[in-house]
Amino acid sequence: MTDATSDEMSGRTRLARTAITALNLIAPGLGLLRLGNWRAAVIFLLAPFAMLPLLTFGMGHLPLTSYGRVVFALVMAIGLWGAVYVASALLTWRKSRFRSPAHLWSRWYGILAVAIVVLAASQFAPTLMHQFYKPFFAPSESMAPTIGKGDKFIADMRWRGPVRHGEIVIFKGPDGVRVSRIAAIPGDRIAMRDGVLVLNGHSVFQSPAGKTAFASYDGMRSAAMLTEQLPGETSAHRVLDRGHSEFDDTQEVVVPSNHVFLLGDNRDSSADSRVPLELGGVGIVPLGAILGRPMYIHWSADRSKIGMRLDK
Repeated sequence: MTDATSDEMSGRTRLARTAITALNLIAPGLGLLRLGNWRAAVIFLLAPFAMLPLLTFGMGHLPLTSYGRVVFALVMAIGLWGAVYVASALLTWRKSRFRSPAHLWSRWYGILAVAIVVLAASQFAPTLMHQFYKPFFAPSESMAPTIGKGDKFIADMRWRGPVRHGEIVIFKGPDGVRVSRIAAIPGDRIAMRDGVLVLNGHSVFQSPAGKTAFASYDGMRSAAMLTEQLPGETSAHRVLDRGHSEFDDTQEVVVPSNHVFLLGDNRDSSADSRVPLELGGVGIVPLGAILGRPMYIHWSADRSKIGMRLDK
């Protein structure tokens, strides 16, 4: 009878220790808080929030210039995040053999209150960090070949100019966030003639760069690739041409103050500033709609593009 009672008590003890340790799955440190070890609990509870600025800084400044480096950075980030949870669980299990007298803040209602605060803060913290650097995903082919369909890139959300010809920007469009290239700035006269950009009365020179294929919503498409360099642009960029399309010829317009004229690099598959709002385009975009500037591609099906700078 004594042995049975002892085994039963031992089983209840293990169950209680397991339950307390499992609190760390909700938030690392909750189990230690339940044990009354508030100093260690605070360290573990704050650890994920301390890691967020480091990860954000890394997105903006680490040289993720290759597939291998991106994978290494991802493994390190997951490893560090997991280590916080594992360490808090192991420490809780170890210390749960010697439970301290319960305090008001270590009872179930104190644990619940802390959990609610931490989980609420965890929802707000990424939004705060995204005010600095933010990852984006390209759902369409409008900026191919520079940013292809499915490419992922990091954007500097603090950037607000000055706007220059050739700069790639992300902006708030009528149906969500879009990415495009600045073709004309306030005061410029701009038109399209047979698919060639005419800026302030001068045609922007295009030179052939072979043929390529790009991913579209209905499969792979082929197109001619051209190089183009806008006035003041530090280096040439590439555009795609699939032949004649509806907006290869447009009337000349003057870009109003505090606005920019945007074009996609995939000229025949981009609903950009050439296309009126009522036809699904974006029209001439106010500067206030610009949200930031893409910095580099951090993931792509084409591994050669990983690490490619977009803010040259």
